[in-house]
Amino acid sequence: MNYTSTFLIAIIICLSICSAAIAKEEQVSYTQKILAVVNGEPITEIDIDEILAPIYQQYKNTYSGKELEKKLDIARADTLDQLIGDKLILQEAKRKELSVDPKEVDKLINELKAKFKTLEEFDKILNTQNVTLPDLRKRYEEQLLIKLAVGREVISKMVVSPVEIAEFYEKHKKDFTTPKQIRLRSIFLSINGNTEEIEQKANSIYEELQKGTKFIELVEKYSEAPNVVDSGDMGYIKRGSFRKEIEDIVFELEVGAITRPLKTSNGYYLFKVIGKKEAVIPTLETVQEQIRNKLFGQEVEKKLDEWINKLKESALIEVKKNENKK
Repeated sequence: MNYTSTFLIAIIICLSICSAAIAKEEQVSYTQKILAVVNGEPITEIDIDEILAPIYQQYKNTYSGKELEKKLDIARADTLDQLIGDKLILQEAKRKELSVDPKEVDKLINELKAKFKTLEEFDKILNTQNVTLPDLRKRYEEQLLIKLAVGREVISKMVVSPVEIAEFYEKHKKDFTTPKQIRLRSIFLSINGNTEEIEQKANSIYEELQKGTKFIELVEKYSEAPNVVDSGDMGYIKRGSFRKEIEDIVFELEVGAITRPLKTSNGYYLFKVIGKKEAVIPTLETVQEQIRNKLFGQEVEKKLDEWINKLKESALIEVKKNENKK
C-alpha cells in the first residue's frame, strides 16, 4: 500500500478554502456520517469531502456517468485510507507528548490571510466553506504535528550513502543522458492545391538555394509554417520529436547542409541544419544531488508505509462497509 499522509496534500485544503469559484459551484452536502473509527476516534464524511472538494469539481468537469462515479469512489477510498493513517500518526504523536509551536500555526494562518485582499474577504470565504478560524487553526496544528512525528520517526532515520548513489548512477546512466540534438531551419509549402505545381515550386526553391540565395530570405518569401516569424528556426530537436522519415535524413547531415524537398502527407519541407549537439552523459558529480533526492524520497515513502502498517497492526480500526459512496 502506497501511503501518502495528508500533510503532504494540505495545500489542497488551502486551495479549497481560497477558491471562491468552488463556493459558487454546487456545494457538497456535508453530513456527520461515520466512515471509520480509529481507536475510538471517528472519521466522518465531512472529513473526506473537505479534502476532496477541489478534486470533486475537477472530476465533474472531466468525467461523467459511470466513469465519474468510479473516479470519485477511488478518490474517496484513497483519502479515507490517508485519513486513517493521519489519525494513527496523530494518536502516536500525542502518546509521545509531541507538540508544535503556536507561532508556527500563526505563521501559516497569516500566510493564508495574505492571499486575500482584505480580512473581510478572508472571513467571507471561511464562512462560505463552513470553516471557523479555530477549525482552521486545529487543521494546521494537526498537519504540523503529523509532519513533526513523521520527521522524527521516519525522515530523521533516513540516510542515502554515496555507494547507493554511485550504484544507481551506473544502473541508470542512460536515463540521465542528454540525447543528440539538431537545430533546423525550415521552409514549408502546404499541399492545398495542385500537388505537381507545389512540387515544382519546392524544387525551384531548392535550385535558388543551390545558387547561393540565403535560406532566411526564402523562408520569409515562401514558407507557410508558423515559425516563419522566427526565420524558420525550429530550435533544437531530439529524435522522436519529429517525423521519423525526416529525422533519418537530417540527423545524418552536417551543419550548413540543406535537404532536397521532402514530401510529407501535408506538404513539402526543405531544411537547413544550423546547429548540432552530440549526446552528453553527465558525470556522477553533476547528478548526485538529483539521485540522492530521488532515492531519499523513495526510501521515505517505503519506510512511511511500513510505519503506518505497524501502527495499524496494534490499532483497533473499524471501516464501515459500503459507506464510501456518496
